[in-house]
Amino acid sequence: MSIAKIAPLTLDTLSGVVVSPLPVITGLVVITGGVLLGLGLLRRGDPATAFAAGMGAYVLLLTALGVAGISLRIGIAAATILAAGAAWVRRGELAHWARPAGIGLALLLPLLLLLSDRHGSEWDEFSHWLHAFRYLASYHQLPGGPDAPTIASCCAAYPYAWPMVGEAAMALIGFSEAIPALLNTMVLGLFAILLGKLAAEAAGINRPGPGLWATALLFATLLSPSFVPKLAFSAYADVITAFLVATLVVAAERLSTKEDGESNWRWGLAFGLIGGALLAVKPGNAALFGCAFGAAVLMTVRNRGPRALLGREWLPALILPLLCAGLWRWHVSQYLSGQEMGVRPFADWNIHLIPAIIQAMGSVASQKGGHFGLGLAVSAFGLMGLIRCRDRLDRLSAVVGMLFVGYNLFLLTTYVAVFGAQDGLNVMSFWRYNTHVGLAVTLPAAMLAGRYLGRFAGRTWMRGLGIAAVFLTLAGPLATAWYIRFDLDPMKIHYRQTLRQLPAMVPPTATIEVMDPHGSGLSQVMAIYEWNDRKRFSRGFSAFSVADPLVWLNGAPTDWAIVLSGQERLNLPATEGALLVHREGNSWHVAEAFPYPGRVIPKQWP
Repeated sequence: MSIAKIAPLTLDTLSGVVVSPLPVITGLVVITGGVLLGLGLLRRGDPATAFAAGMGAYVLLLTALGVAGISLRIGIAAATILAAGAAWVRRGELAHWARPAGIGLALLLPLLLLLSDRHGSEWDEFSHWLHAFRYLASYHQLPGGPDAPTIASCCAAYPYAWPMVGEAAMALIGFSEAIPALLNTMVLGLFAILLGKLAAEAAGINRPGPGLWATALLFATLLSPSFVPKLAFSAYADVITAFLVATLVVAAERLSTKEDGESNWRWGLAFGLIGGALLAVKPGNAALFGCAFGAAVLMTVRNRGPRALLGREWLPALILPLLCAGLWRWHVSQYLSGQEMGVRPFADWNIHLIPAIIQAMGSVASQKGGHFGLGLAVSAFGLMGLIRCRDRLDRLSAVVGMLFVGYNLFLLTTYVAVFGAQDGLNVMSFWRYNTHVGLAVTLPAAMLAGRYLGRFAGRTWMRGLGIAAVFLTLAGPLATAWYIRFDLDPMKIHYRQTLRQLPAMVPPTATIEVMDPHGSGLSQVMAIYEWNDRKRFSRGFSAFSVADPLVWLNGAPTDWAIVLSGQERLNLPATEGALLVHREGNSWHVAEAFPYPGRVIPKQWP
């Protein structure tokens, strides 16, 4: 896209941004609290690994309370007290990370402020994630209990670790749709500190400057081969999943050695807590944990011998994740069964389609060569590392390689055993699932880059690159605001504002048909979210519906419908706006009109 086109887009986007410091501040408080909880366990852990372990402890506590029917606010209060105590006990260690954390925050601040008033705009946000965040922020309990209000989400049986983190921030300011995207961005900032630490360690740099931290932040976000803005700057749980996987890899490598002086018991505890958090984010994350645990076992046997598996550190490493997952599985079995995907009967497996599925996976991989190329390179290097096992880079590469290969074999299995034939052949979400290991594969790459570029430290051109990285990190969010604030799409805003008004315009017991013949169906999940009640939603019609829209509308089991697009196909007045229509006898009459942005019929529909 040319600068002539980008400049107006950027200015138009920035004009719609309202800077809201409060969500940023509360998000930082929660991230800091998680880091402090983790540092209470790990004396020498980096902030990223510390936050992941602290999140695991917090999620385990809140899951236990929630399953028992106890208010989650009690858990938030307890976690706050523990974090404050850890800050006092570990105050000496905190000083070590004050400088990189301060530099990282300064570099990240423009992006955080740009996202501070973000609103939901994506499909999965409206079908589940924002429902979950809003539910916990409103009721402070897990859904499904005997007295729990109903949640309008499509996936009520999903675990709630990610919304629990958001609830801690929303406990201070109330529900905010910006909080999840801000937290995603902040954990990427923590991951950048981890990348910078590994690169500096490999380069032999004791006091990295802003240039290195800015470069690490760029490679944790925009320059990462697996970075997808709509996954990062939204309520989606893909970034927190990738973050937890990467920190689990770090814990696995540390668990396999005693080089850093930290007790293996502490690393076993950290591994277990991070694993518990990972399992409590998404159901499919069990495969990621299994691959990481298997890699940790193999790396430990290779590095320390089979007897090392008898160490007490393996008890928390395995028991804590199983405990966290077991508590939630019990809750689901009691109250939420039937609301999740499962393995299909063996007779329905797509075994005969395996060659075609593998070919489709290869086609997707060829289109995302940066991620898959790096993953394959790290896997090859990891195989050599498993054989040599000389240093941390060898061990880290081996763990990441086993994770990358193992997870993609798992995905192949799901396309055979879980998905239907068509979704299996389309390798549904294969690229999105691979972003879950995207941060992990950059860990060895950071060490390799540091080892190579460290020899040029202090050179003029290296300082120039560092200055350029700082400039790009600070100015980049403003220059690419249109790329980051995709939620400011005028039609998505129009849809949400229109749908939000409808319940007050129809009788209290009436249901509403959502007619959107030109749209993707996003309006349907938007409607359920805006109304926060599936009972108000009658049916939906989109561009993917095969029926004639007029026949569909006339057959509606309700007398109210919102027509968001395609009015000309429904024998309704031609207009530059959405229409609320009411059936009177055998015909539909306009009750209210909602003009499109600029009173212009759009060329593209959400």
